[in-house]
Amino acid sequence: MSDKIKELEAEIKLLKQENELKTGWISLLTHDLKENFSSLLWLIDNVENQTISKDDFFKLLPSVKQDAQKNLQTVTSTEEWLKTQLMNFELQQEELVVHDLFSQLQEEFEDKLTRKEIDFRFKGDKTLSLQTDRFLILFIFKKILDNAIKYSHPGKSIEFTASKRKGKVILSVTDFGIGMGDDQLNMLFSFPNIITKGTHGEIGAGLSLKVVKNFVFLLLGKIEIQSDKAKGTRVSIILPKKTKNTPHEKRQSDYGCGRSRNRSHGFGTSD
Repeated sequence: MSDKIKELEAEIKLLKQENELKTGWISLLTHDLKENFSSLLWLIDNVENQTISKDDFFKLLPSVKQDAQKNLQTVTSTEEWLKTQLMNFELQQEELVVHDLFSQLQEEFEDKLTRKEIDFRFKGDKTLSLQTDRFLILFIFKKILDNAIKYSHPGKSIEFTASKRKGKVILSVTDFGIGMGDDQLNMLFSFPNIITKGTHGEIGAGLSLKVVKNFVFLLLGKIEIQSDKAKGTRVSIILPKKTKNTPHEKRQSDYGCGRSRNRSHGFGTSD
């Protein structure tokens, strides 16, 4: 009986978390889109009424573009997340060699890495593999690497580390960029979002890690984030060697998220 109660309590907690995510997501979308369209309509009205000069119009365009980019990120992330919310969604299992994942990321982000002269390095066992869903794992690390590049200083490096411990595969992305303080770390997975800027002025909509957290949950994994302000950030995804299509209500037992301060100057390879 006590096991059944614990299971029901865990399910209630999970449903509450999912409800908070969906409510926060809808609030974010409506707020940001309303704000963006209001600014755009105001600008169009003033151009039509000739109440602003051409010079003022062109001065305002970068701000409008910035808002549009932020909203495009939000809508794109929402579209990807919605694909996993369909009732018939199932993980598509396949063998994935971790170094192949690194190589694909390196190829897809070549332009961004080159623009900031960032050295993207692999550390660990190149033969390490796991059974997982390629779509989800690729999405997860695209978002993590994109953030790492965004907040890295030009000329620095980013490390992709692969290791195995106690039957789990640990994949980490470490940058040596601007890092985060405790306040920002504590707000990563909550609403409302904190809008941030990268080292080249790139806009962070604040939603991508929330999607990452949800996708890691689907893979029965765990996400851990360590960061030091002005020193860098390491995001680690801890996954089972093989992910099963576990019933939805059972997943919460293996799902977690951790945030901690890294008090050393840099970050090393996971044990």
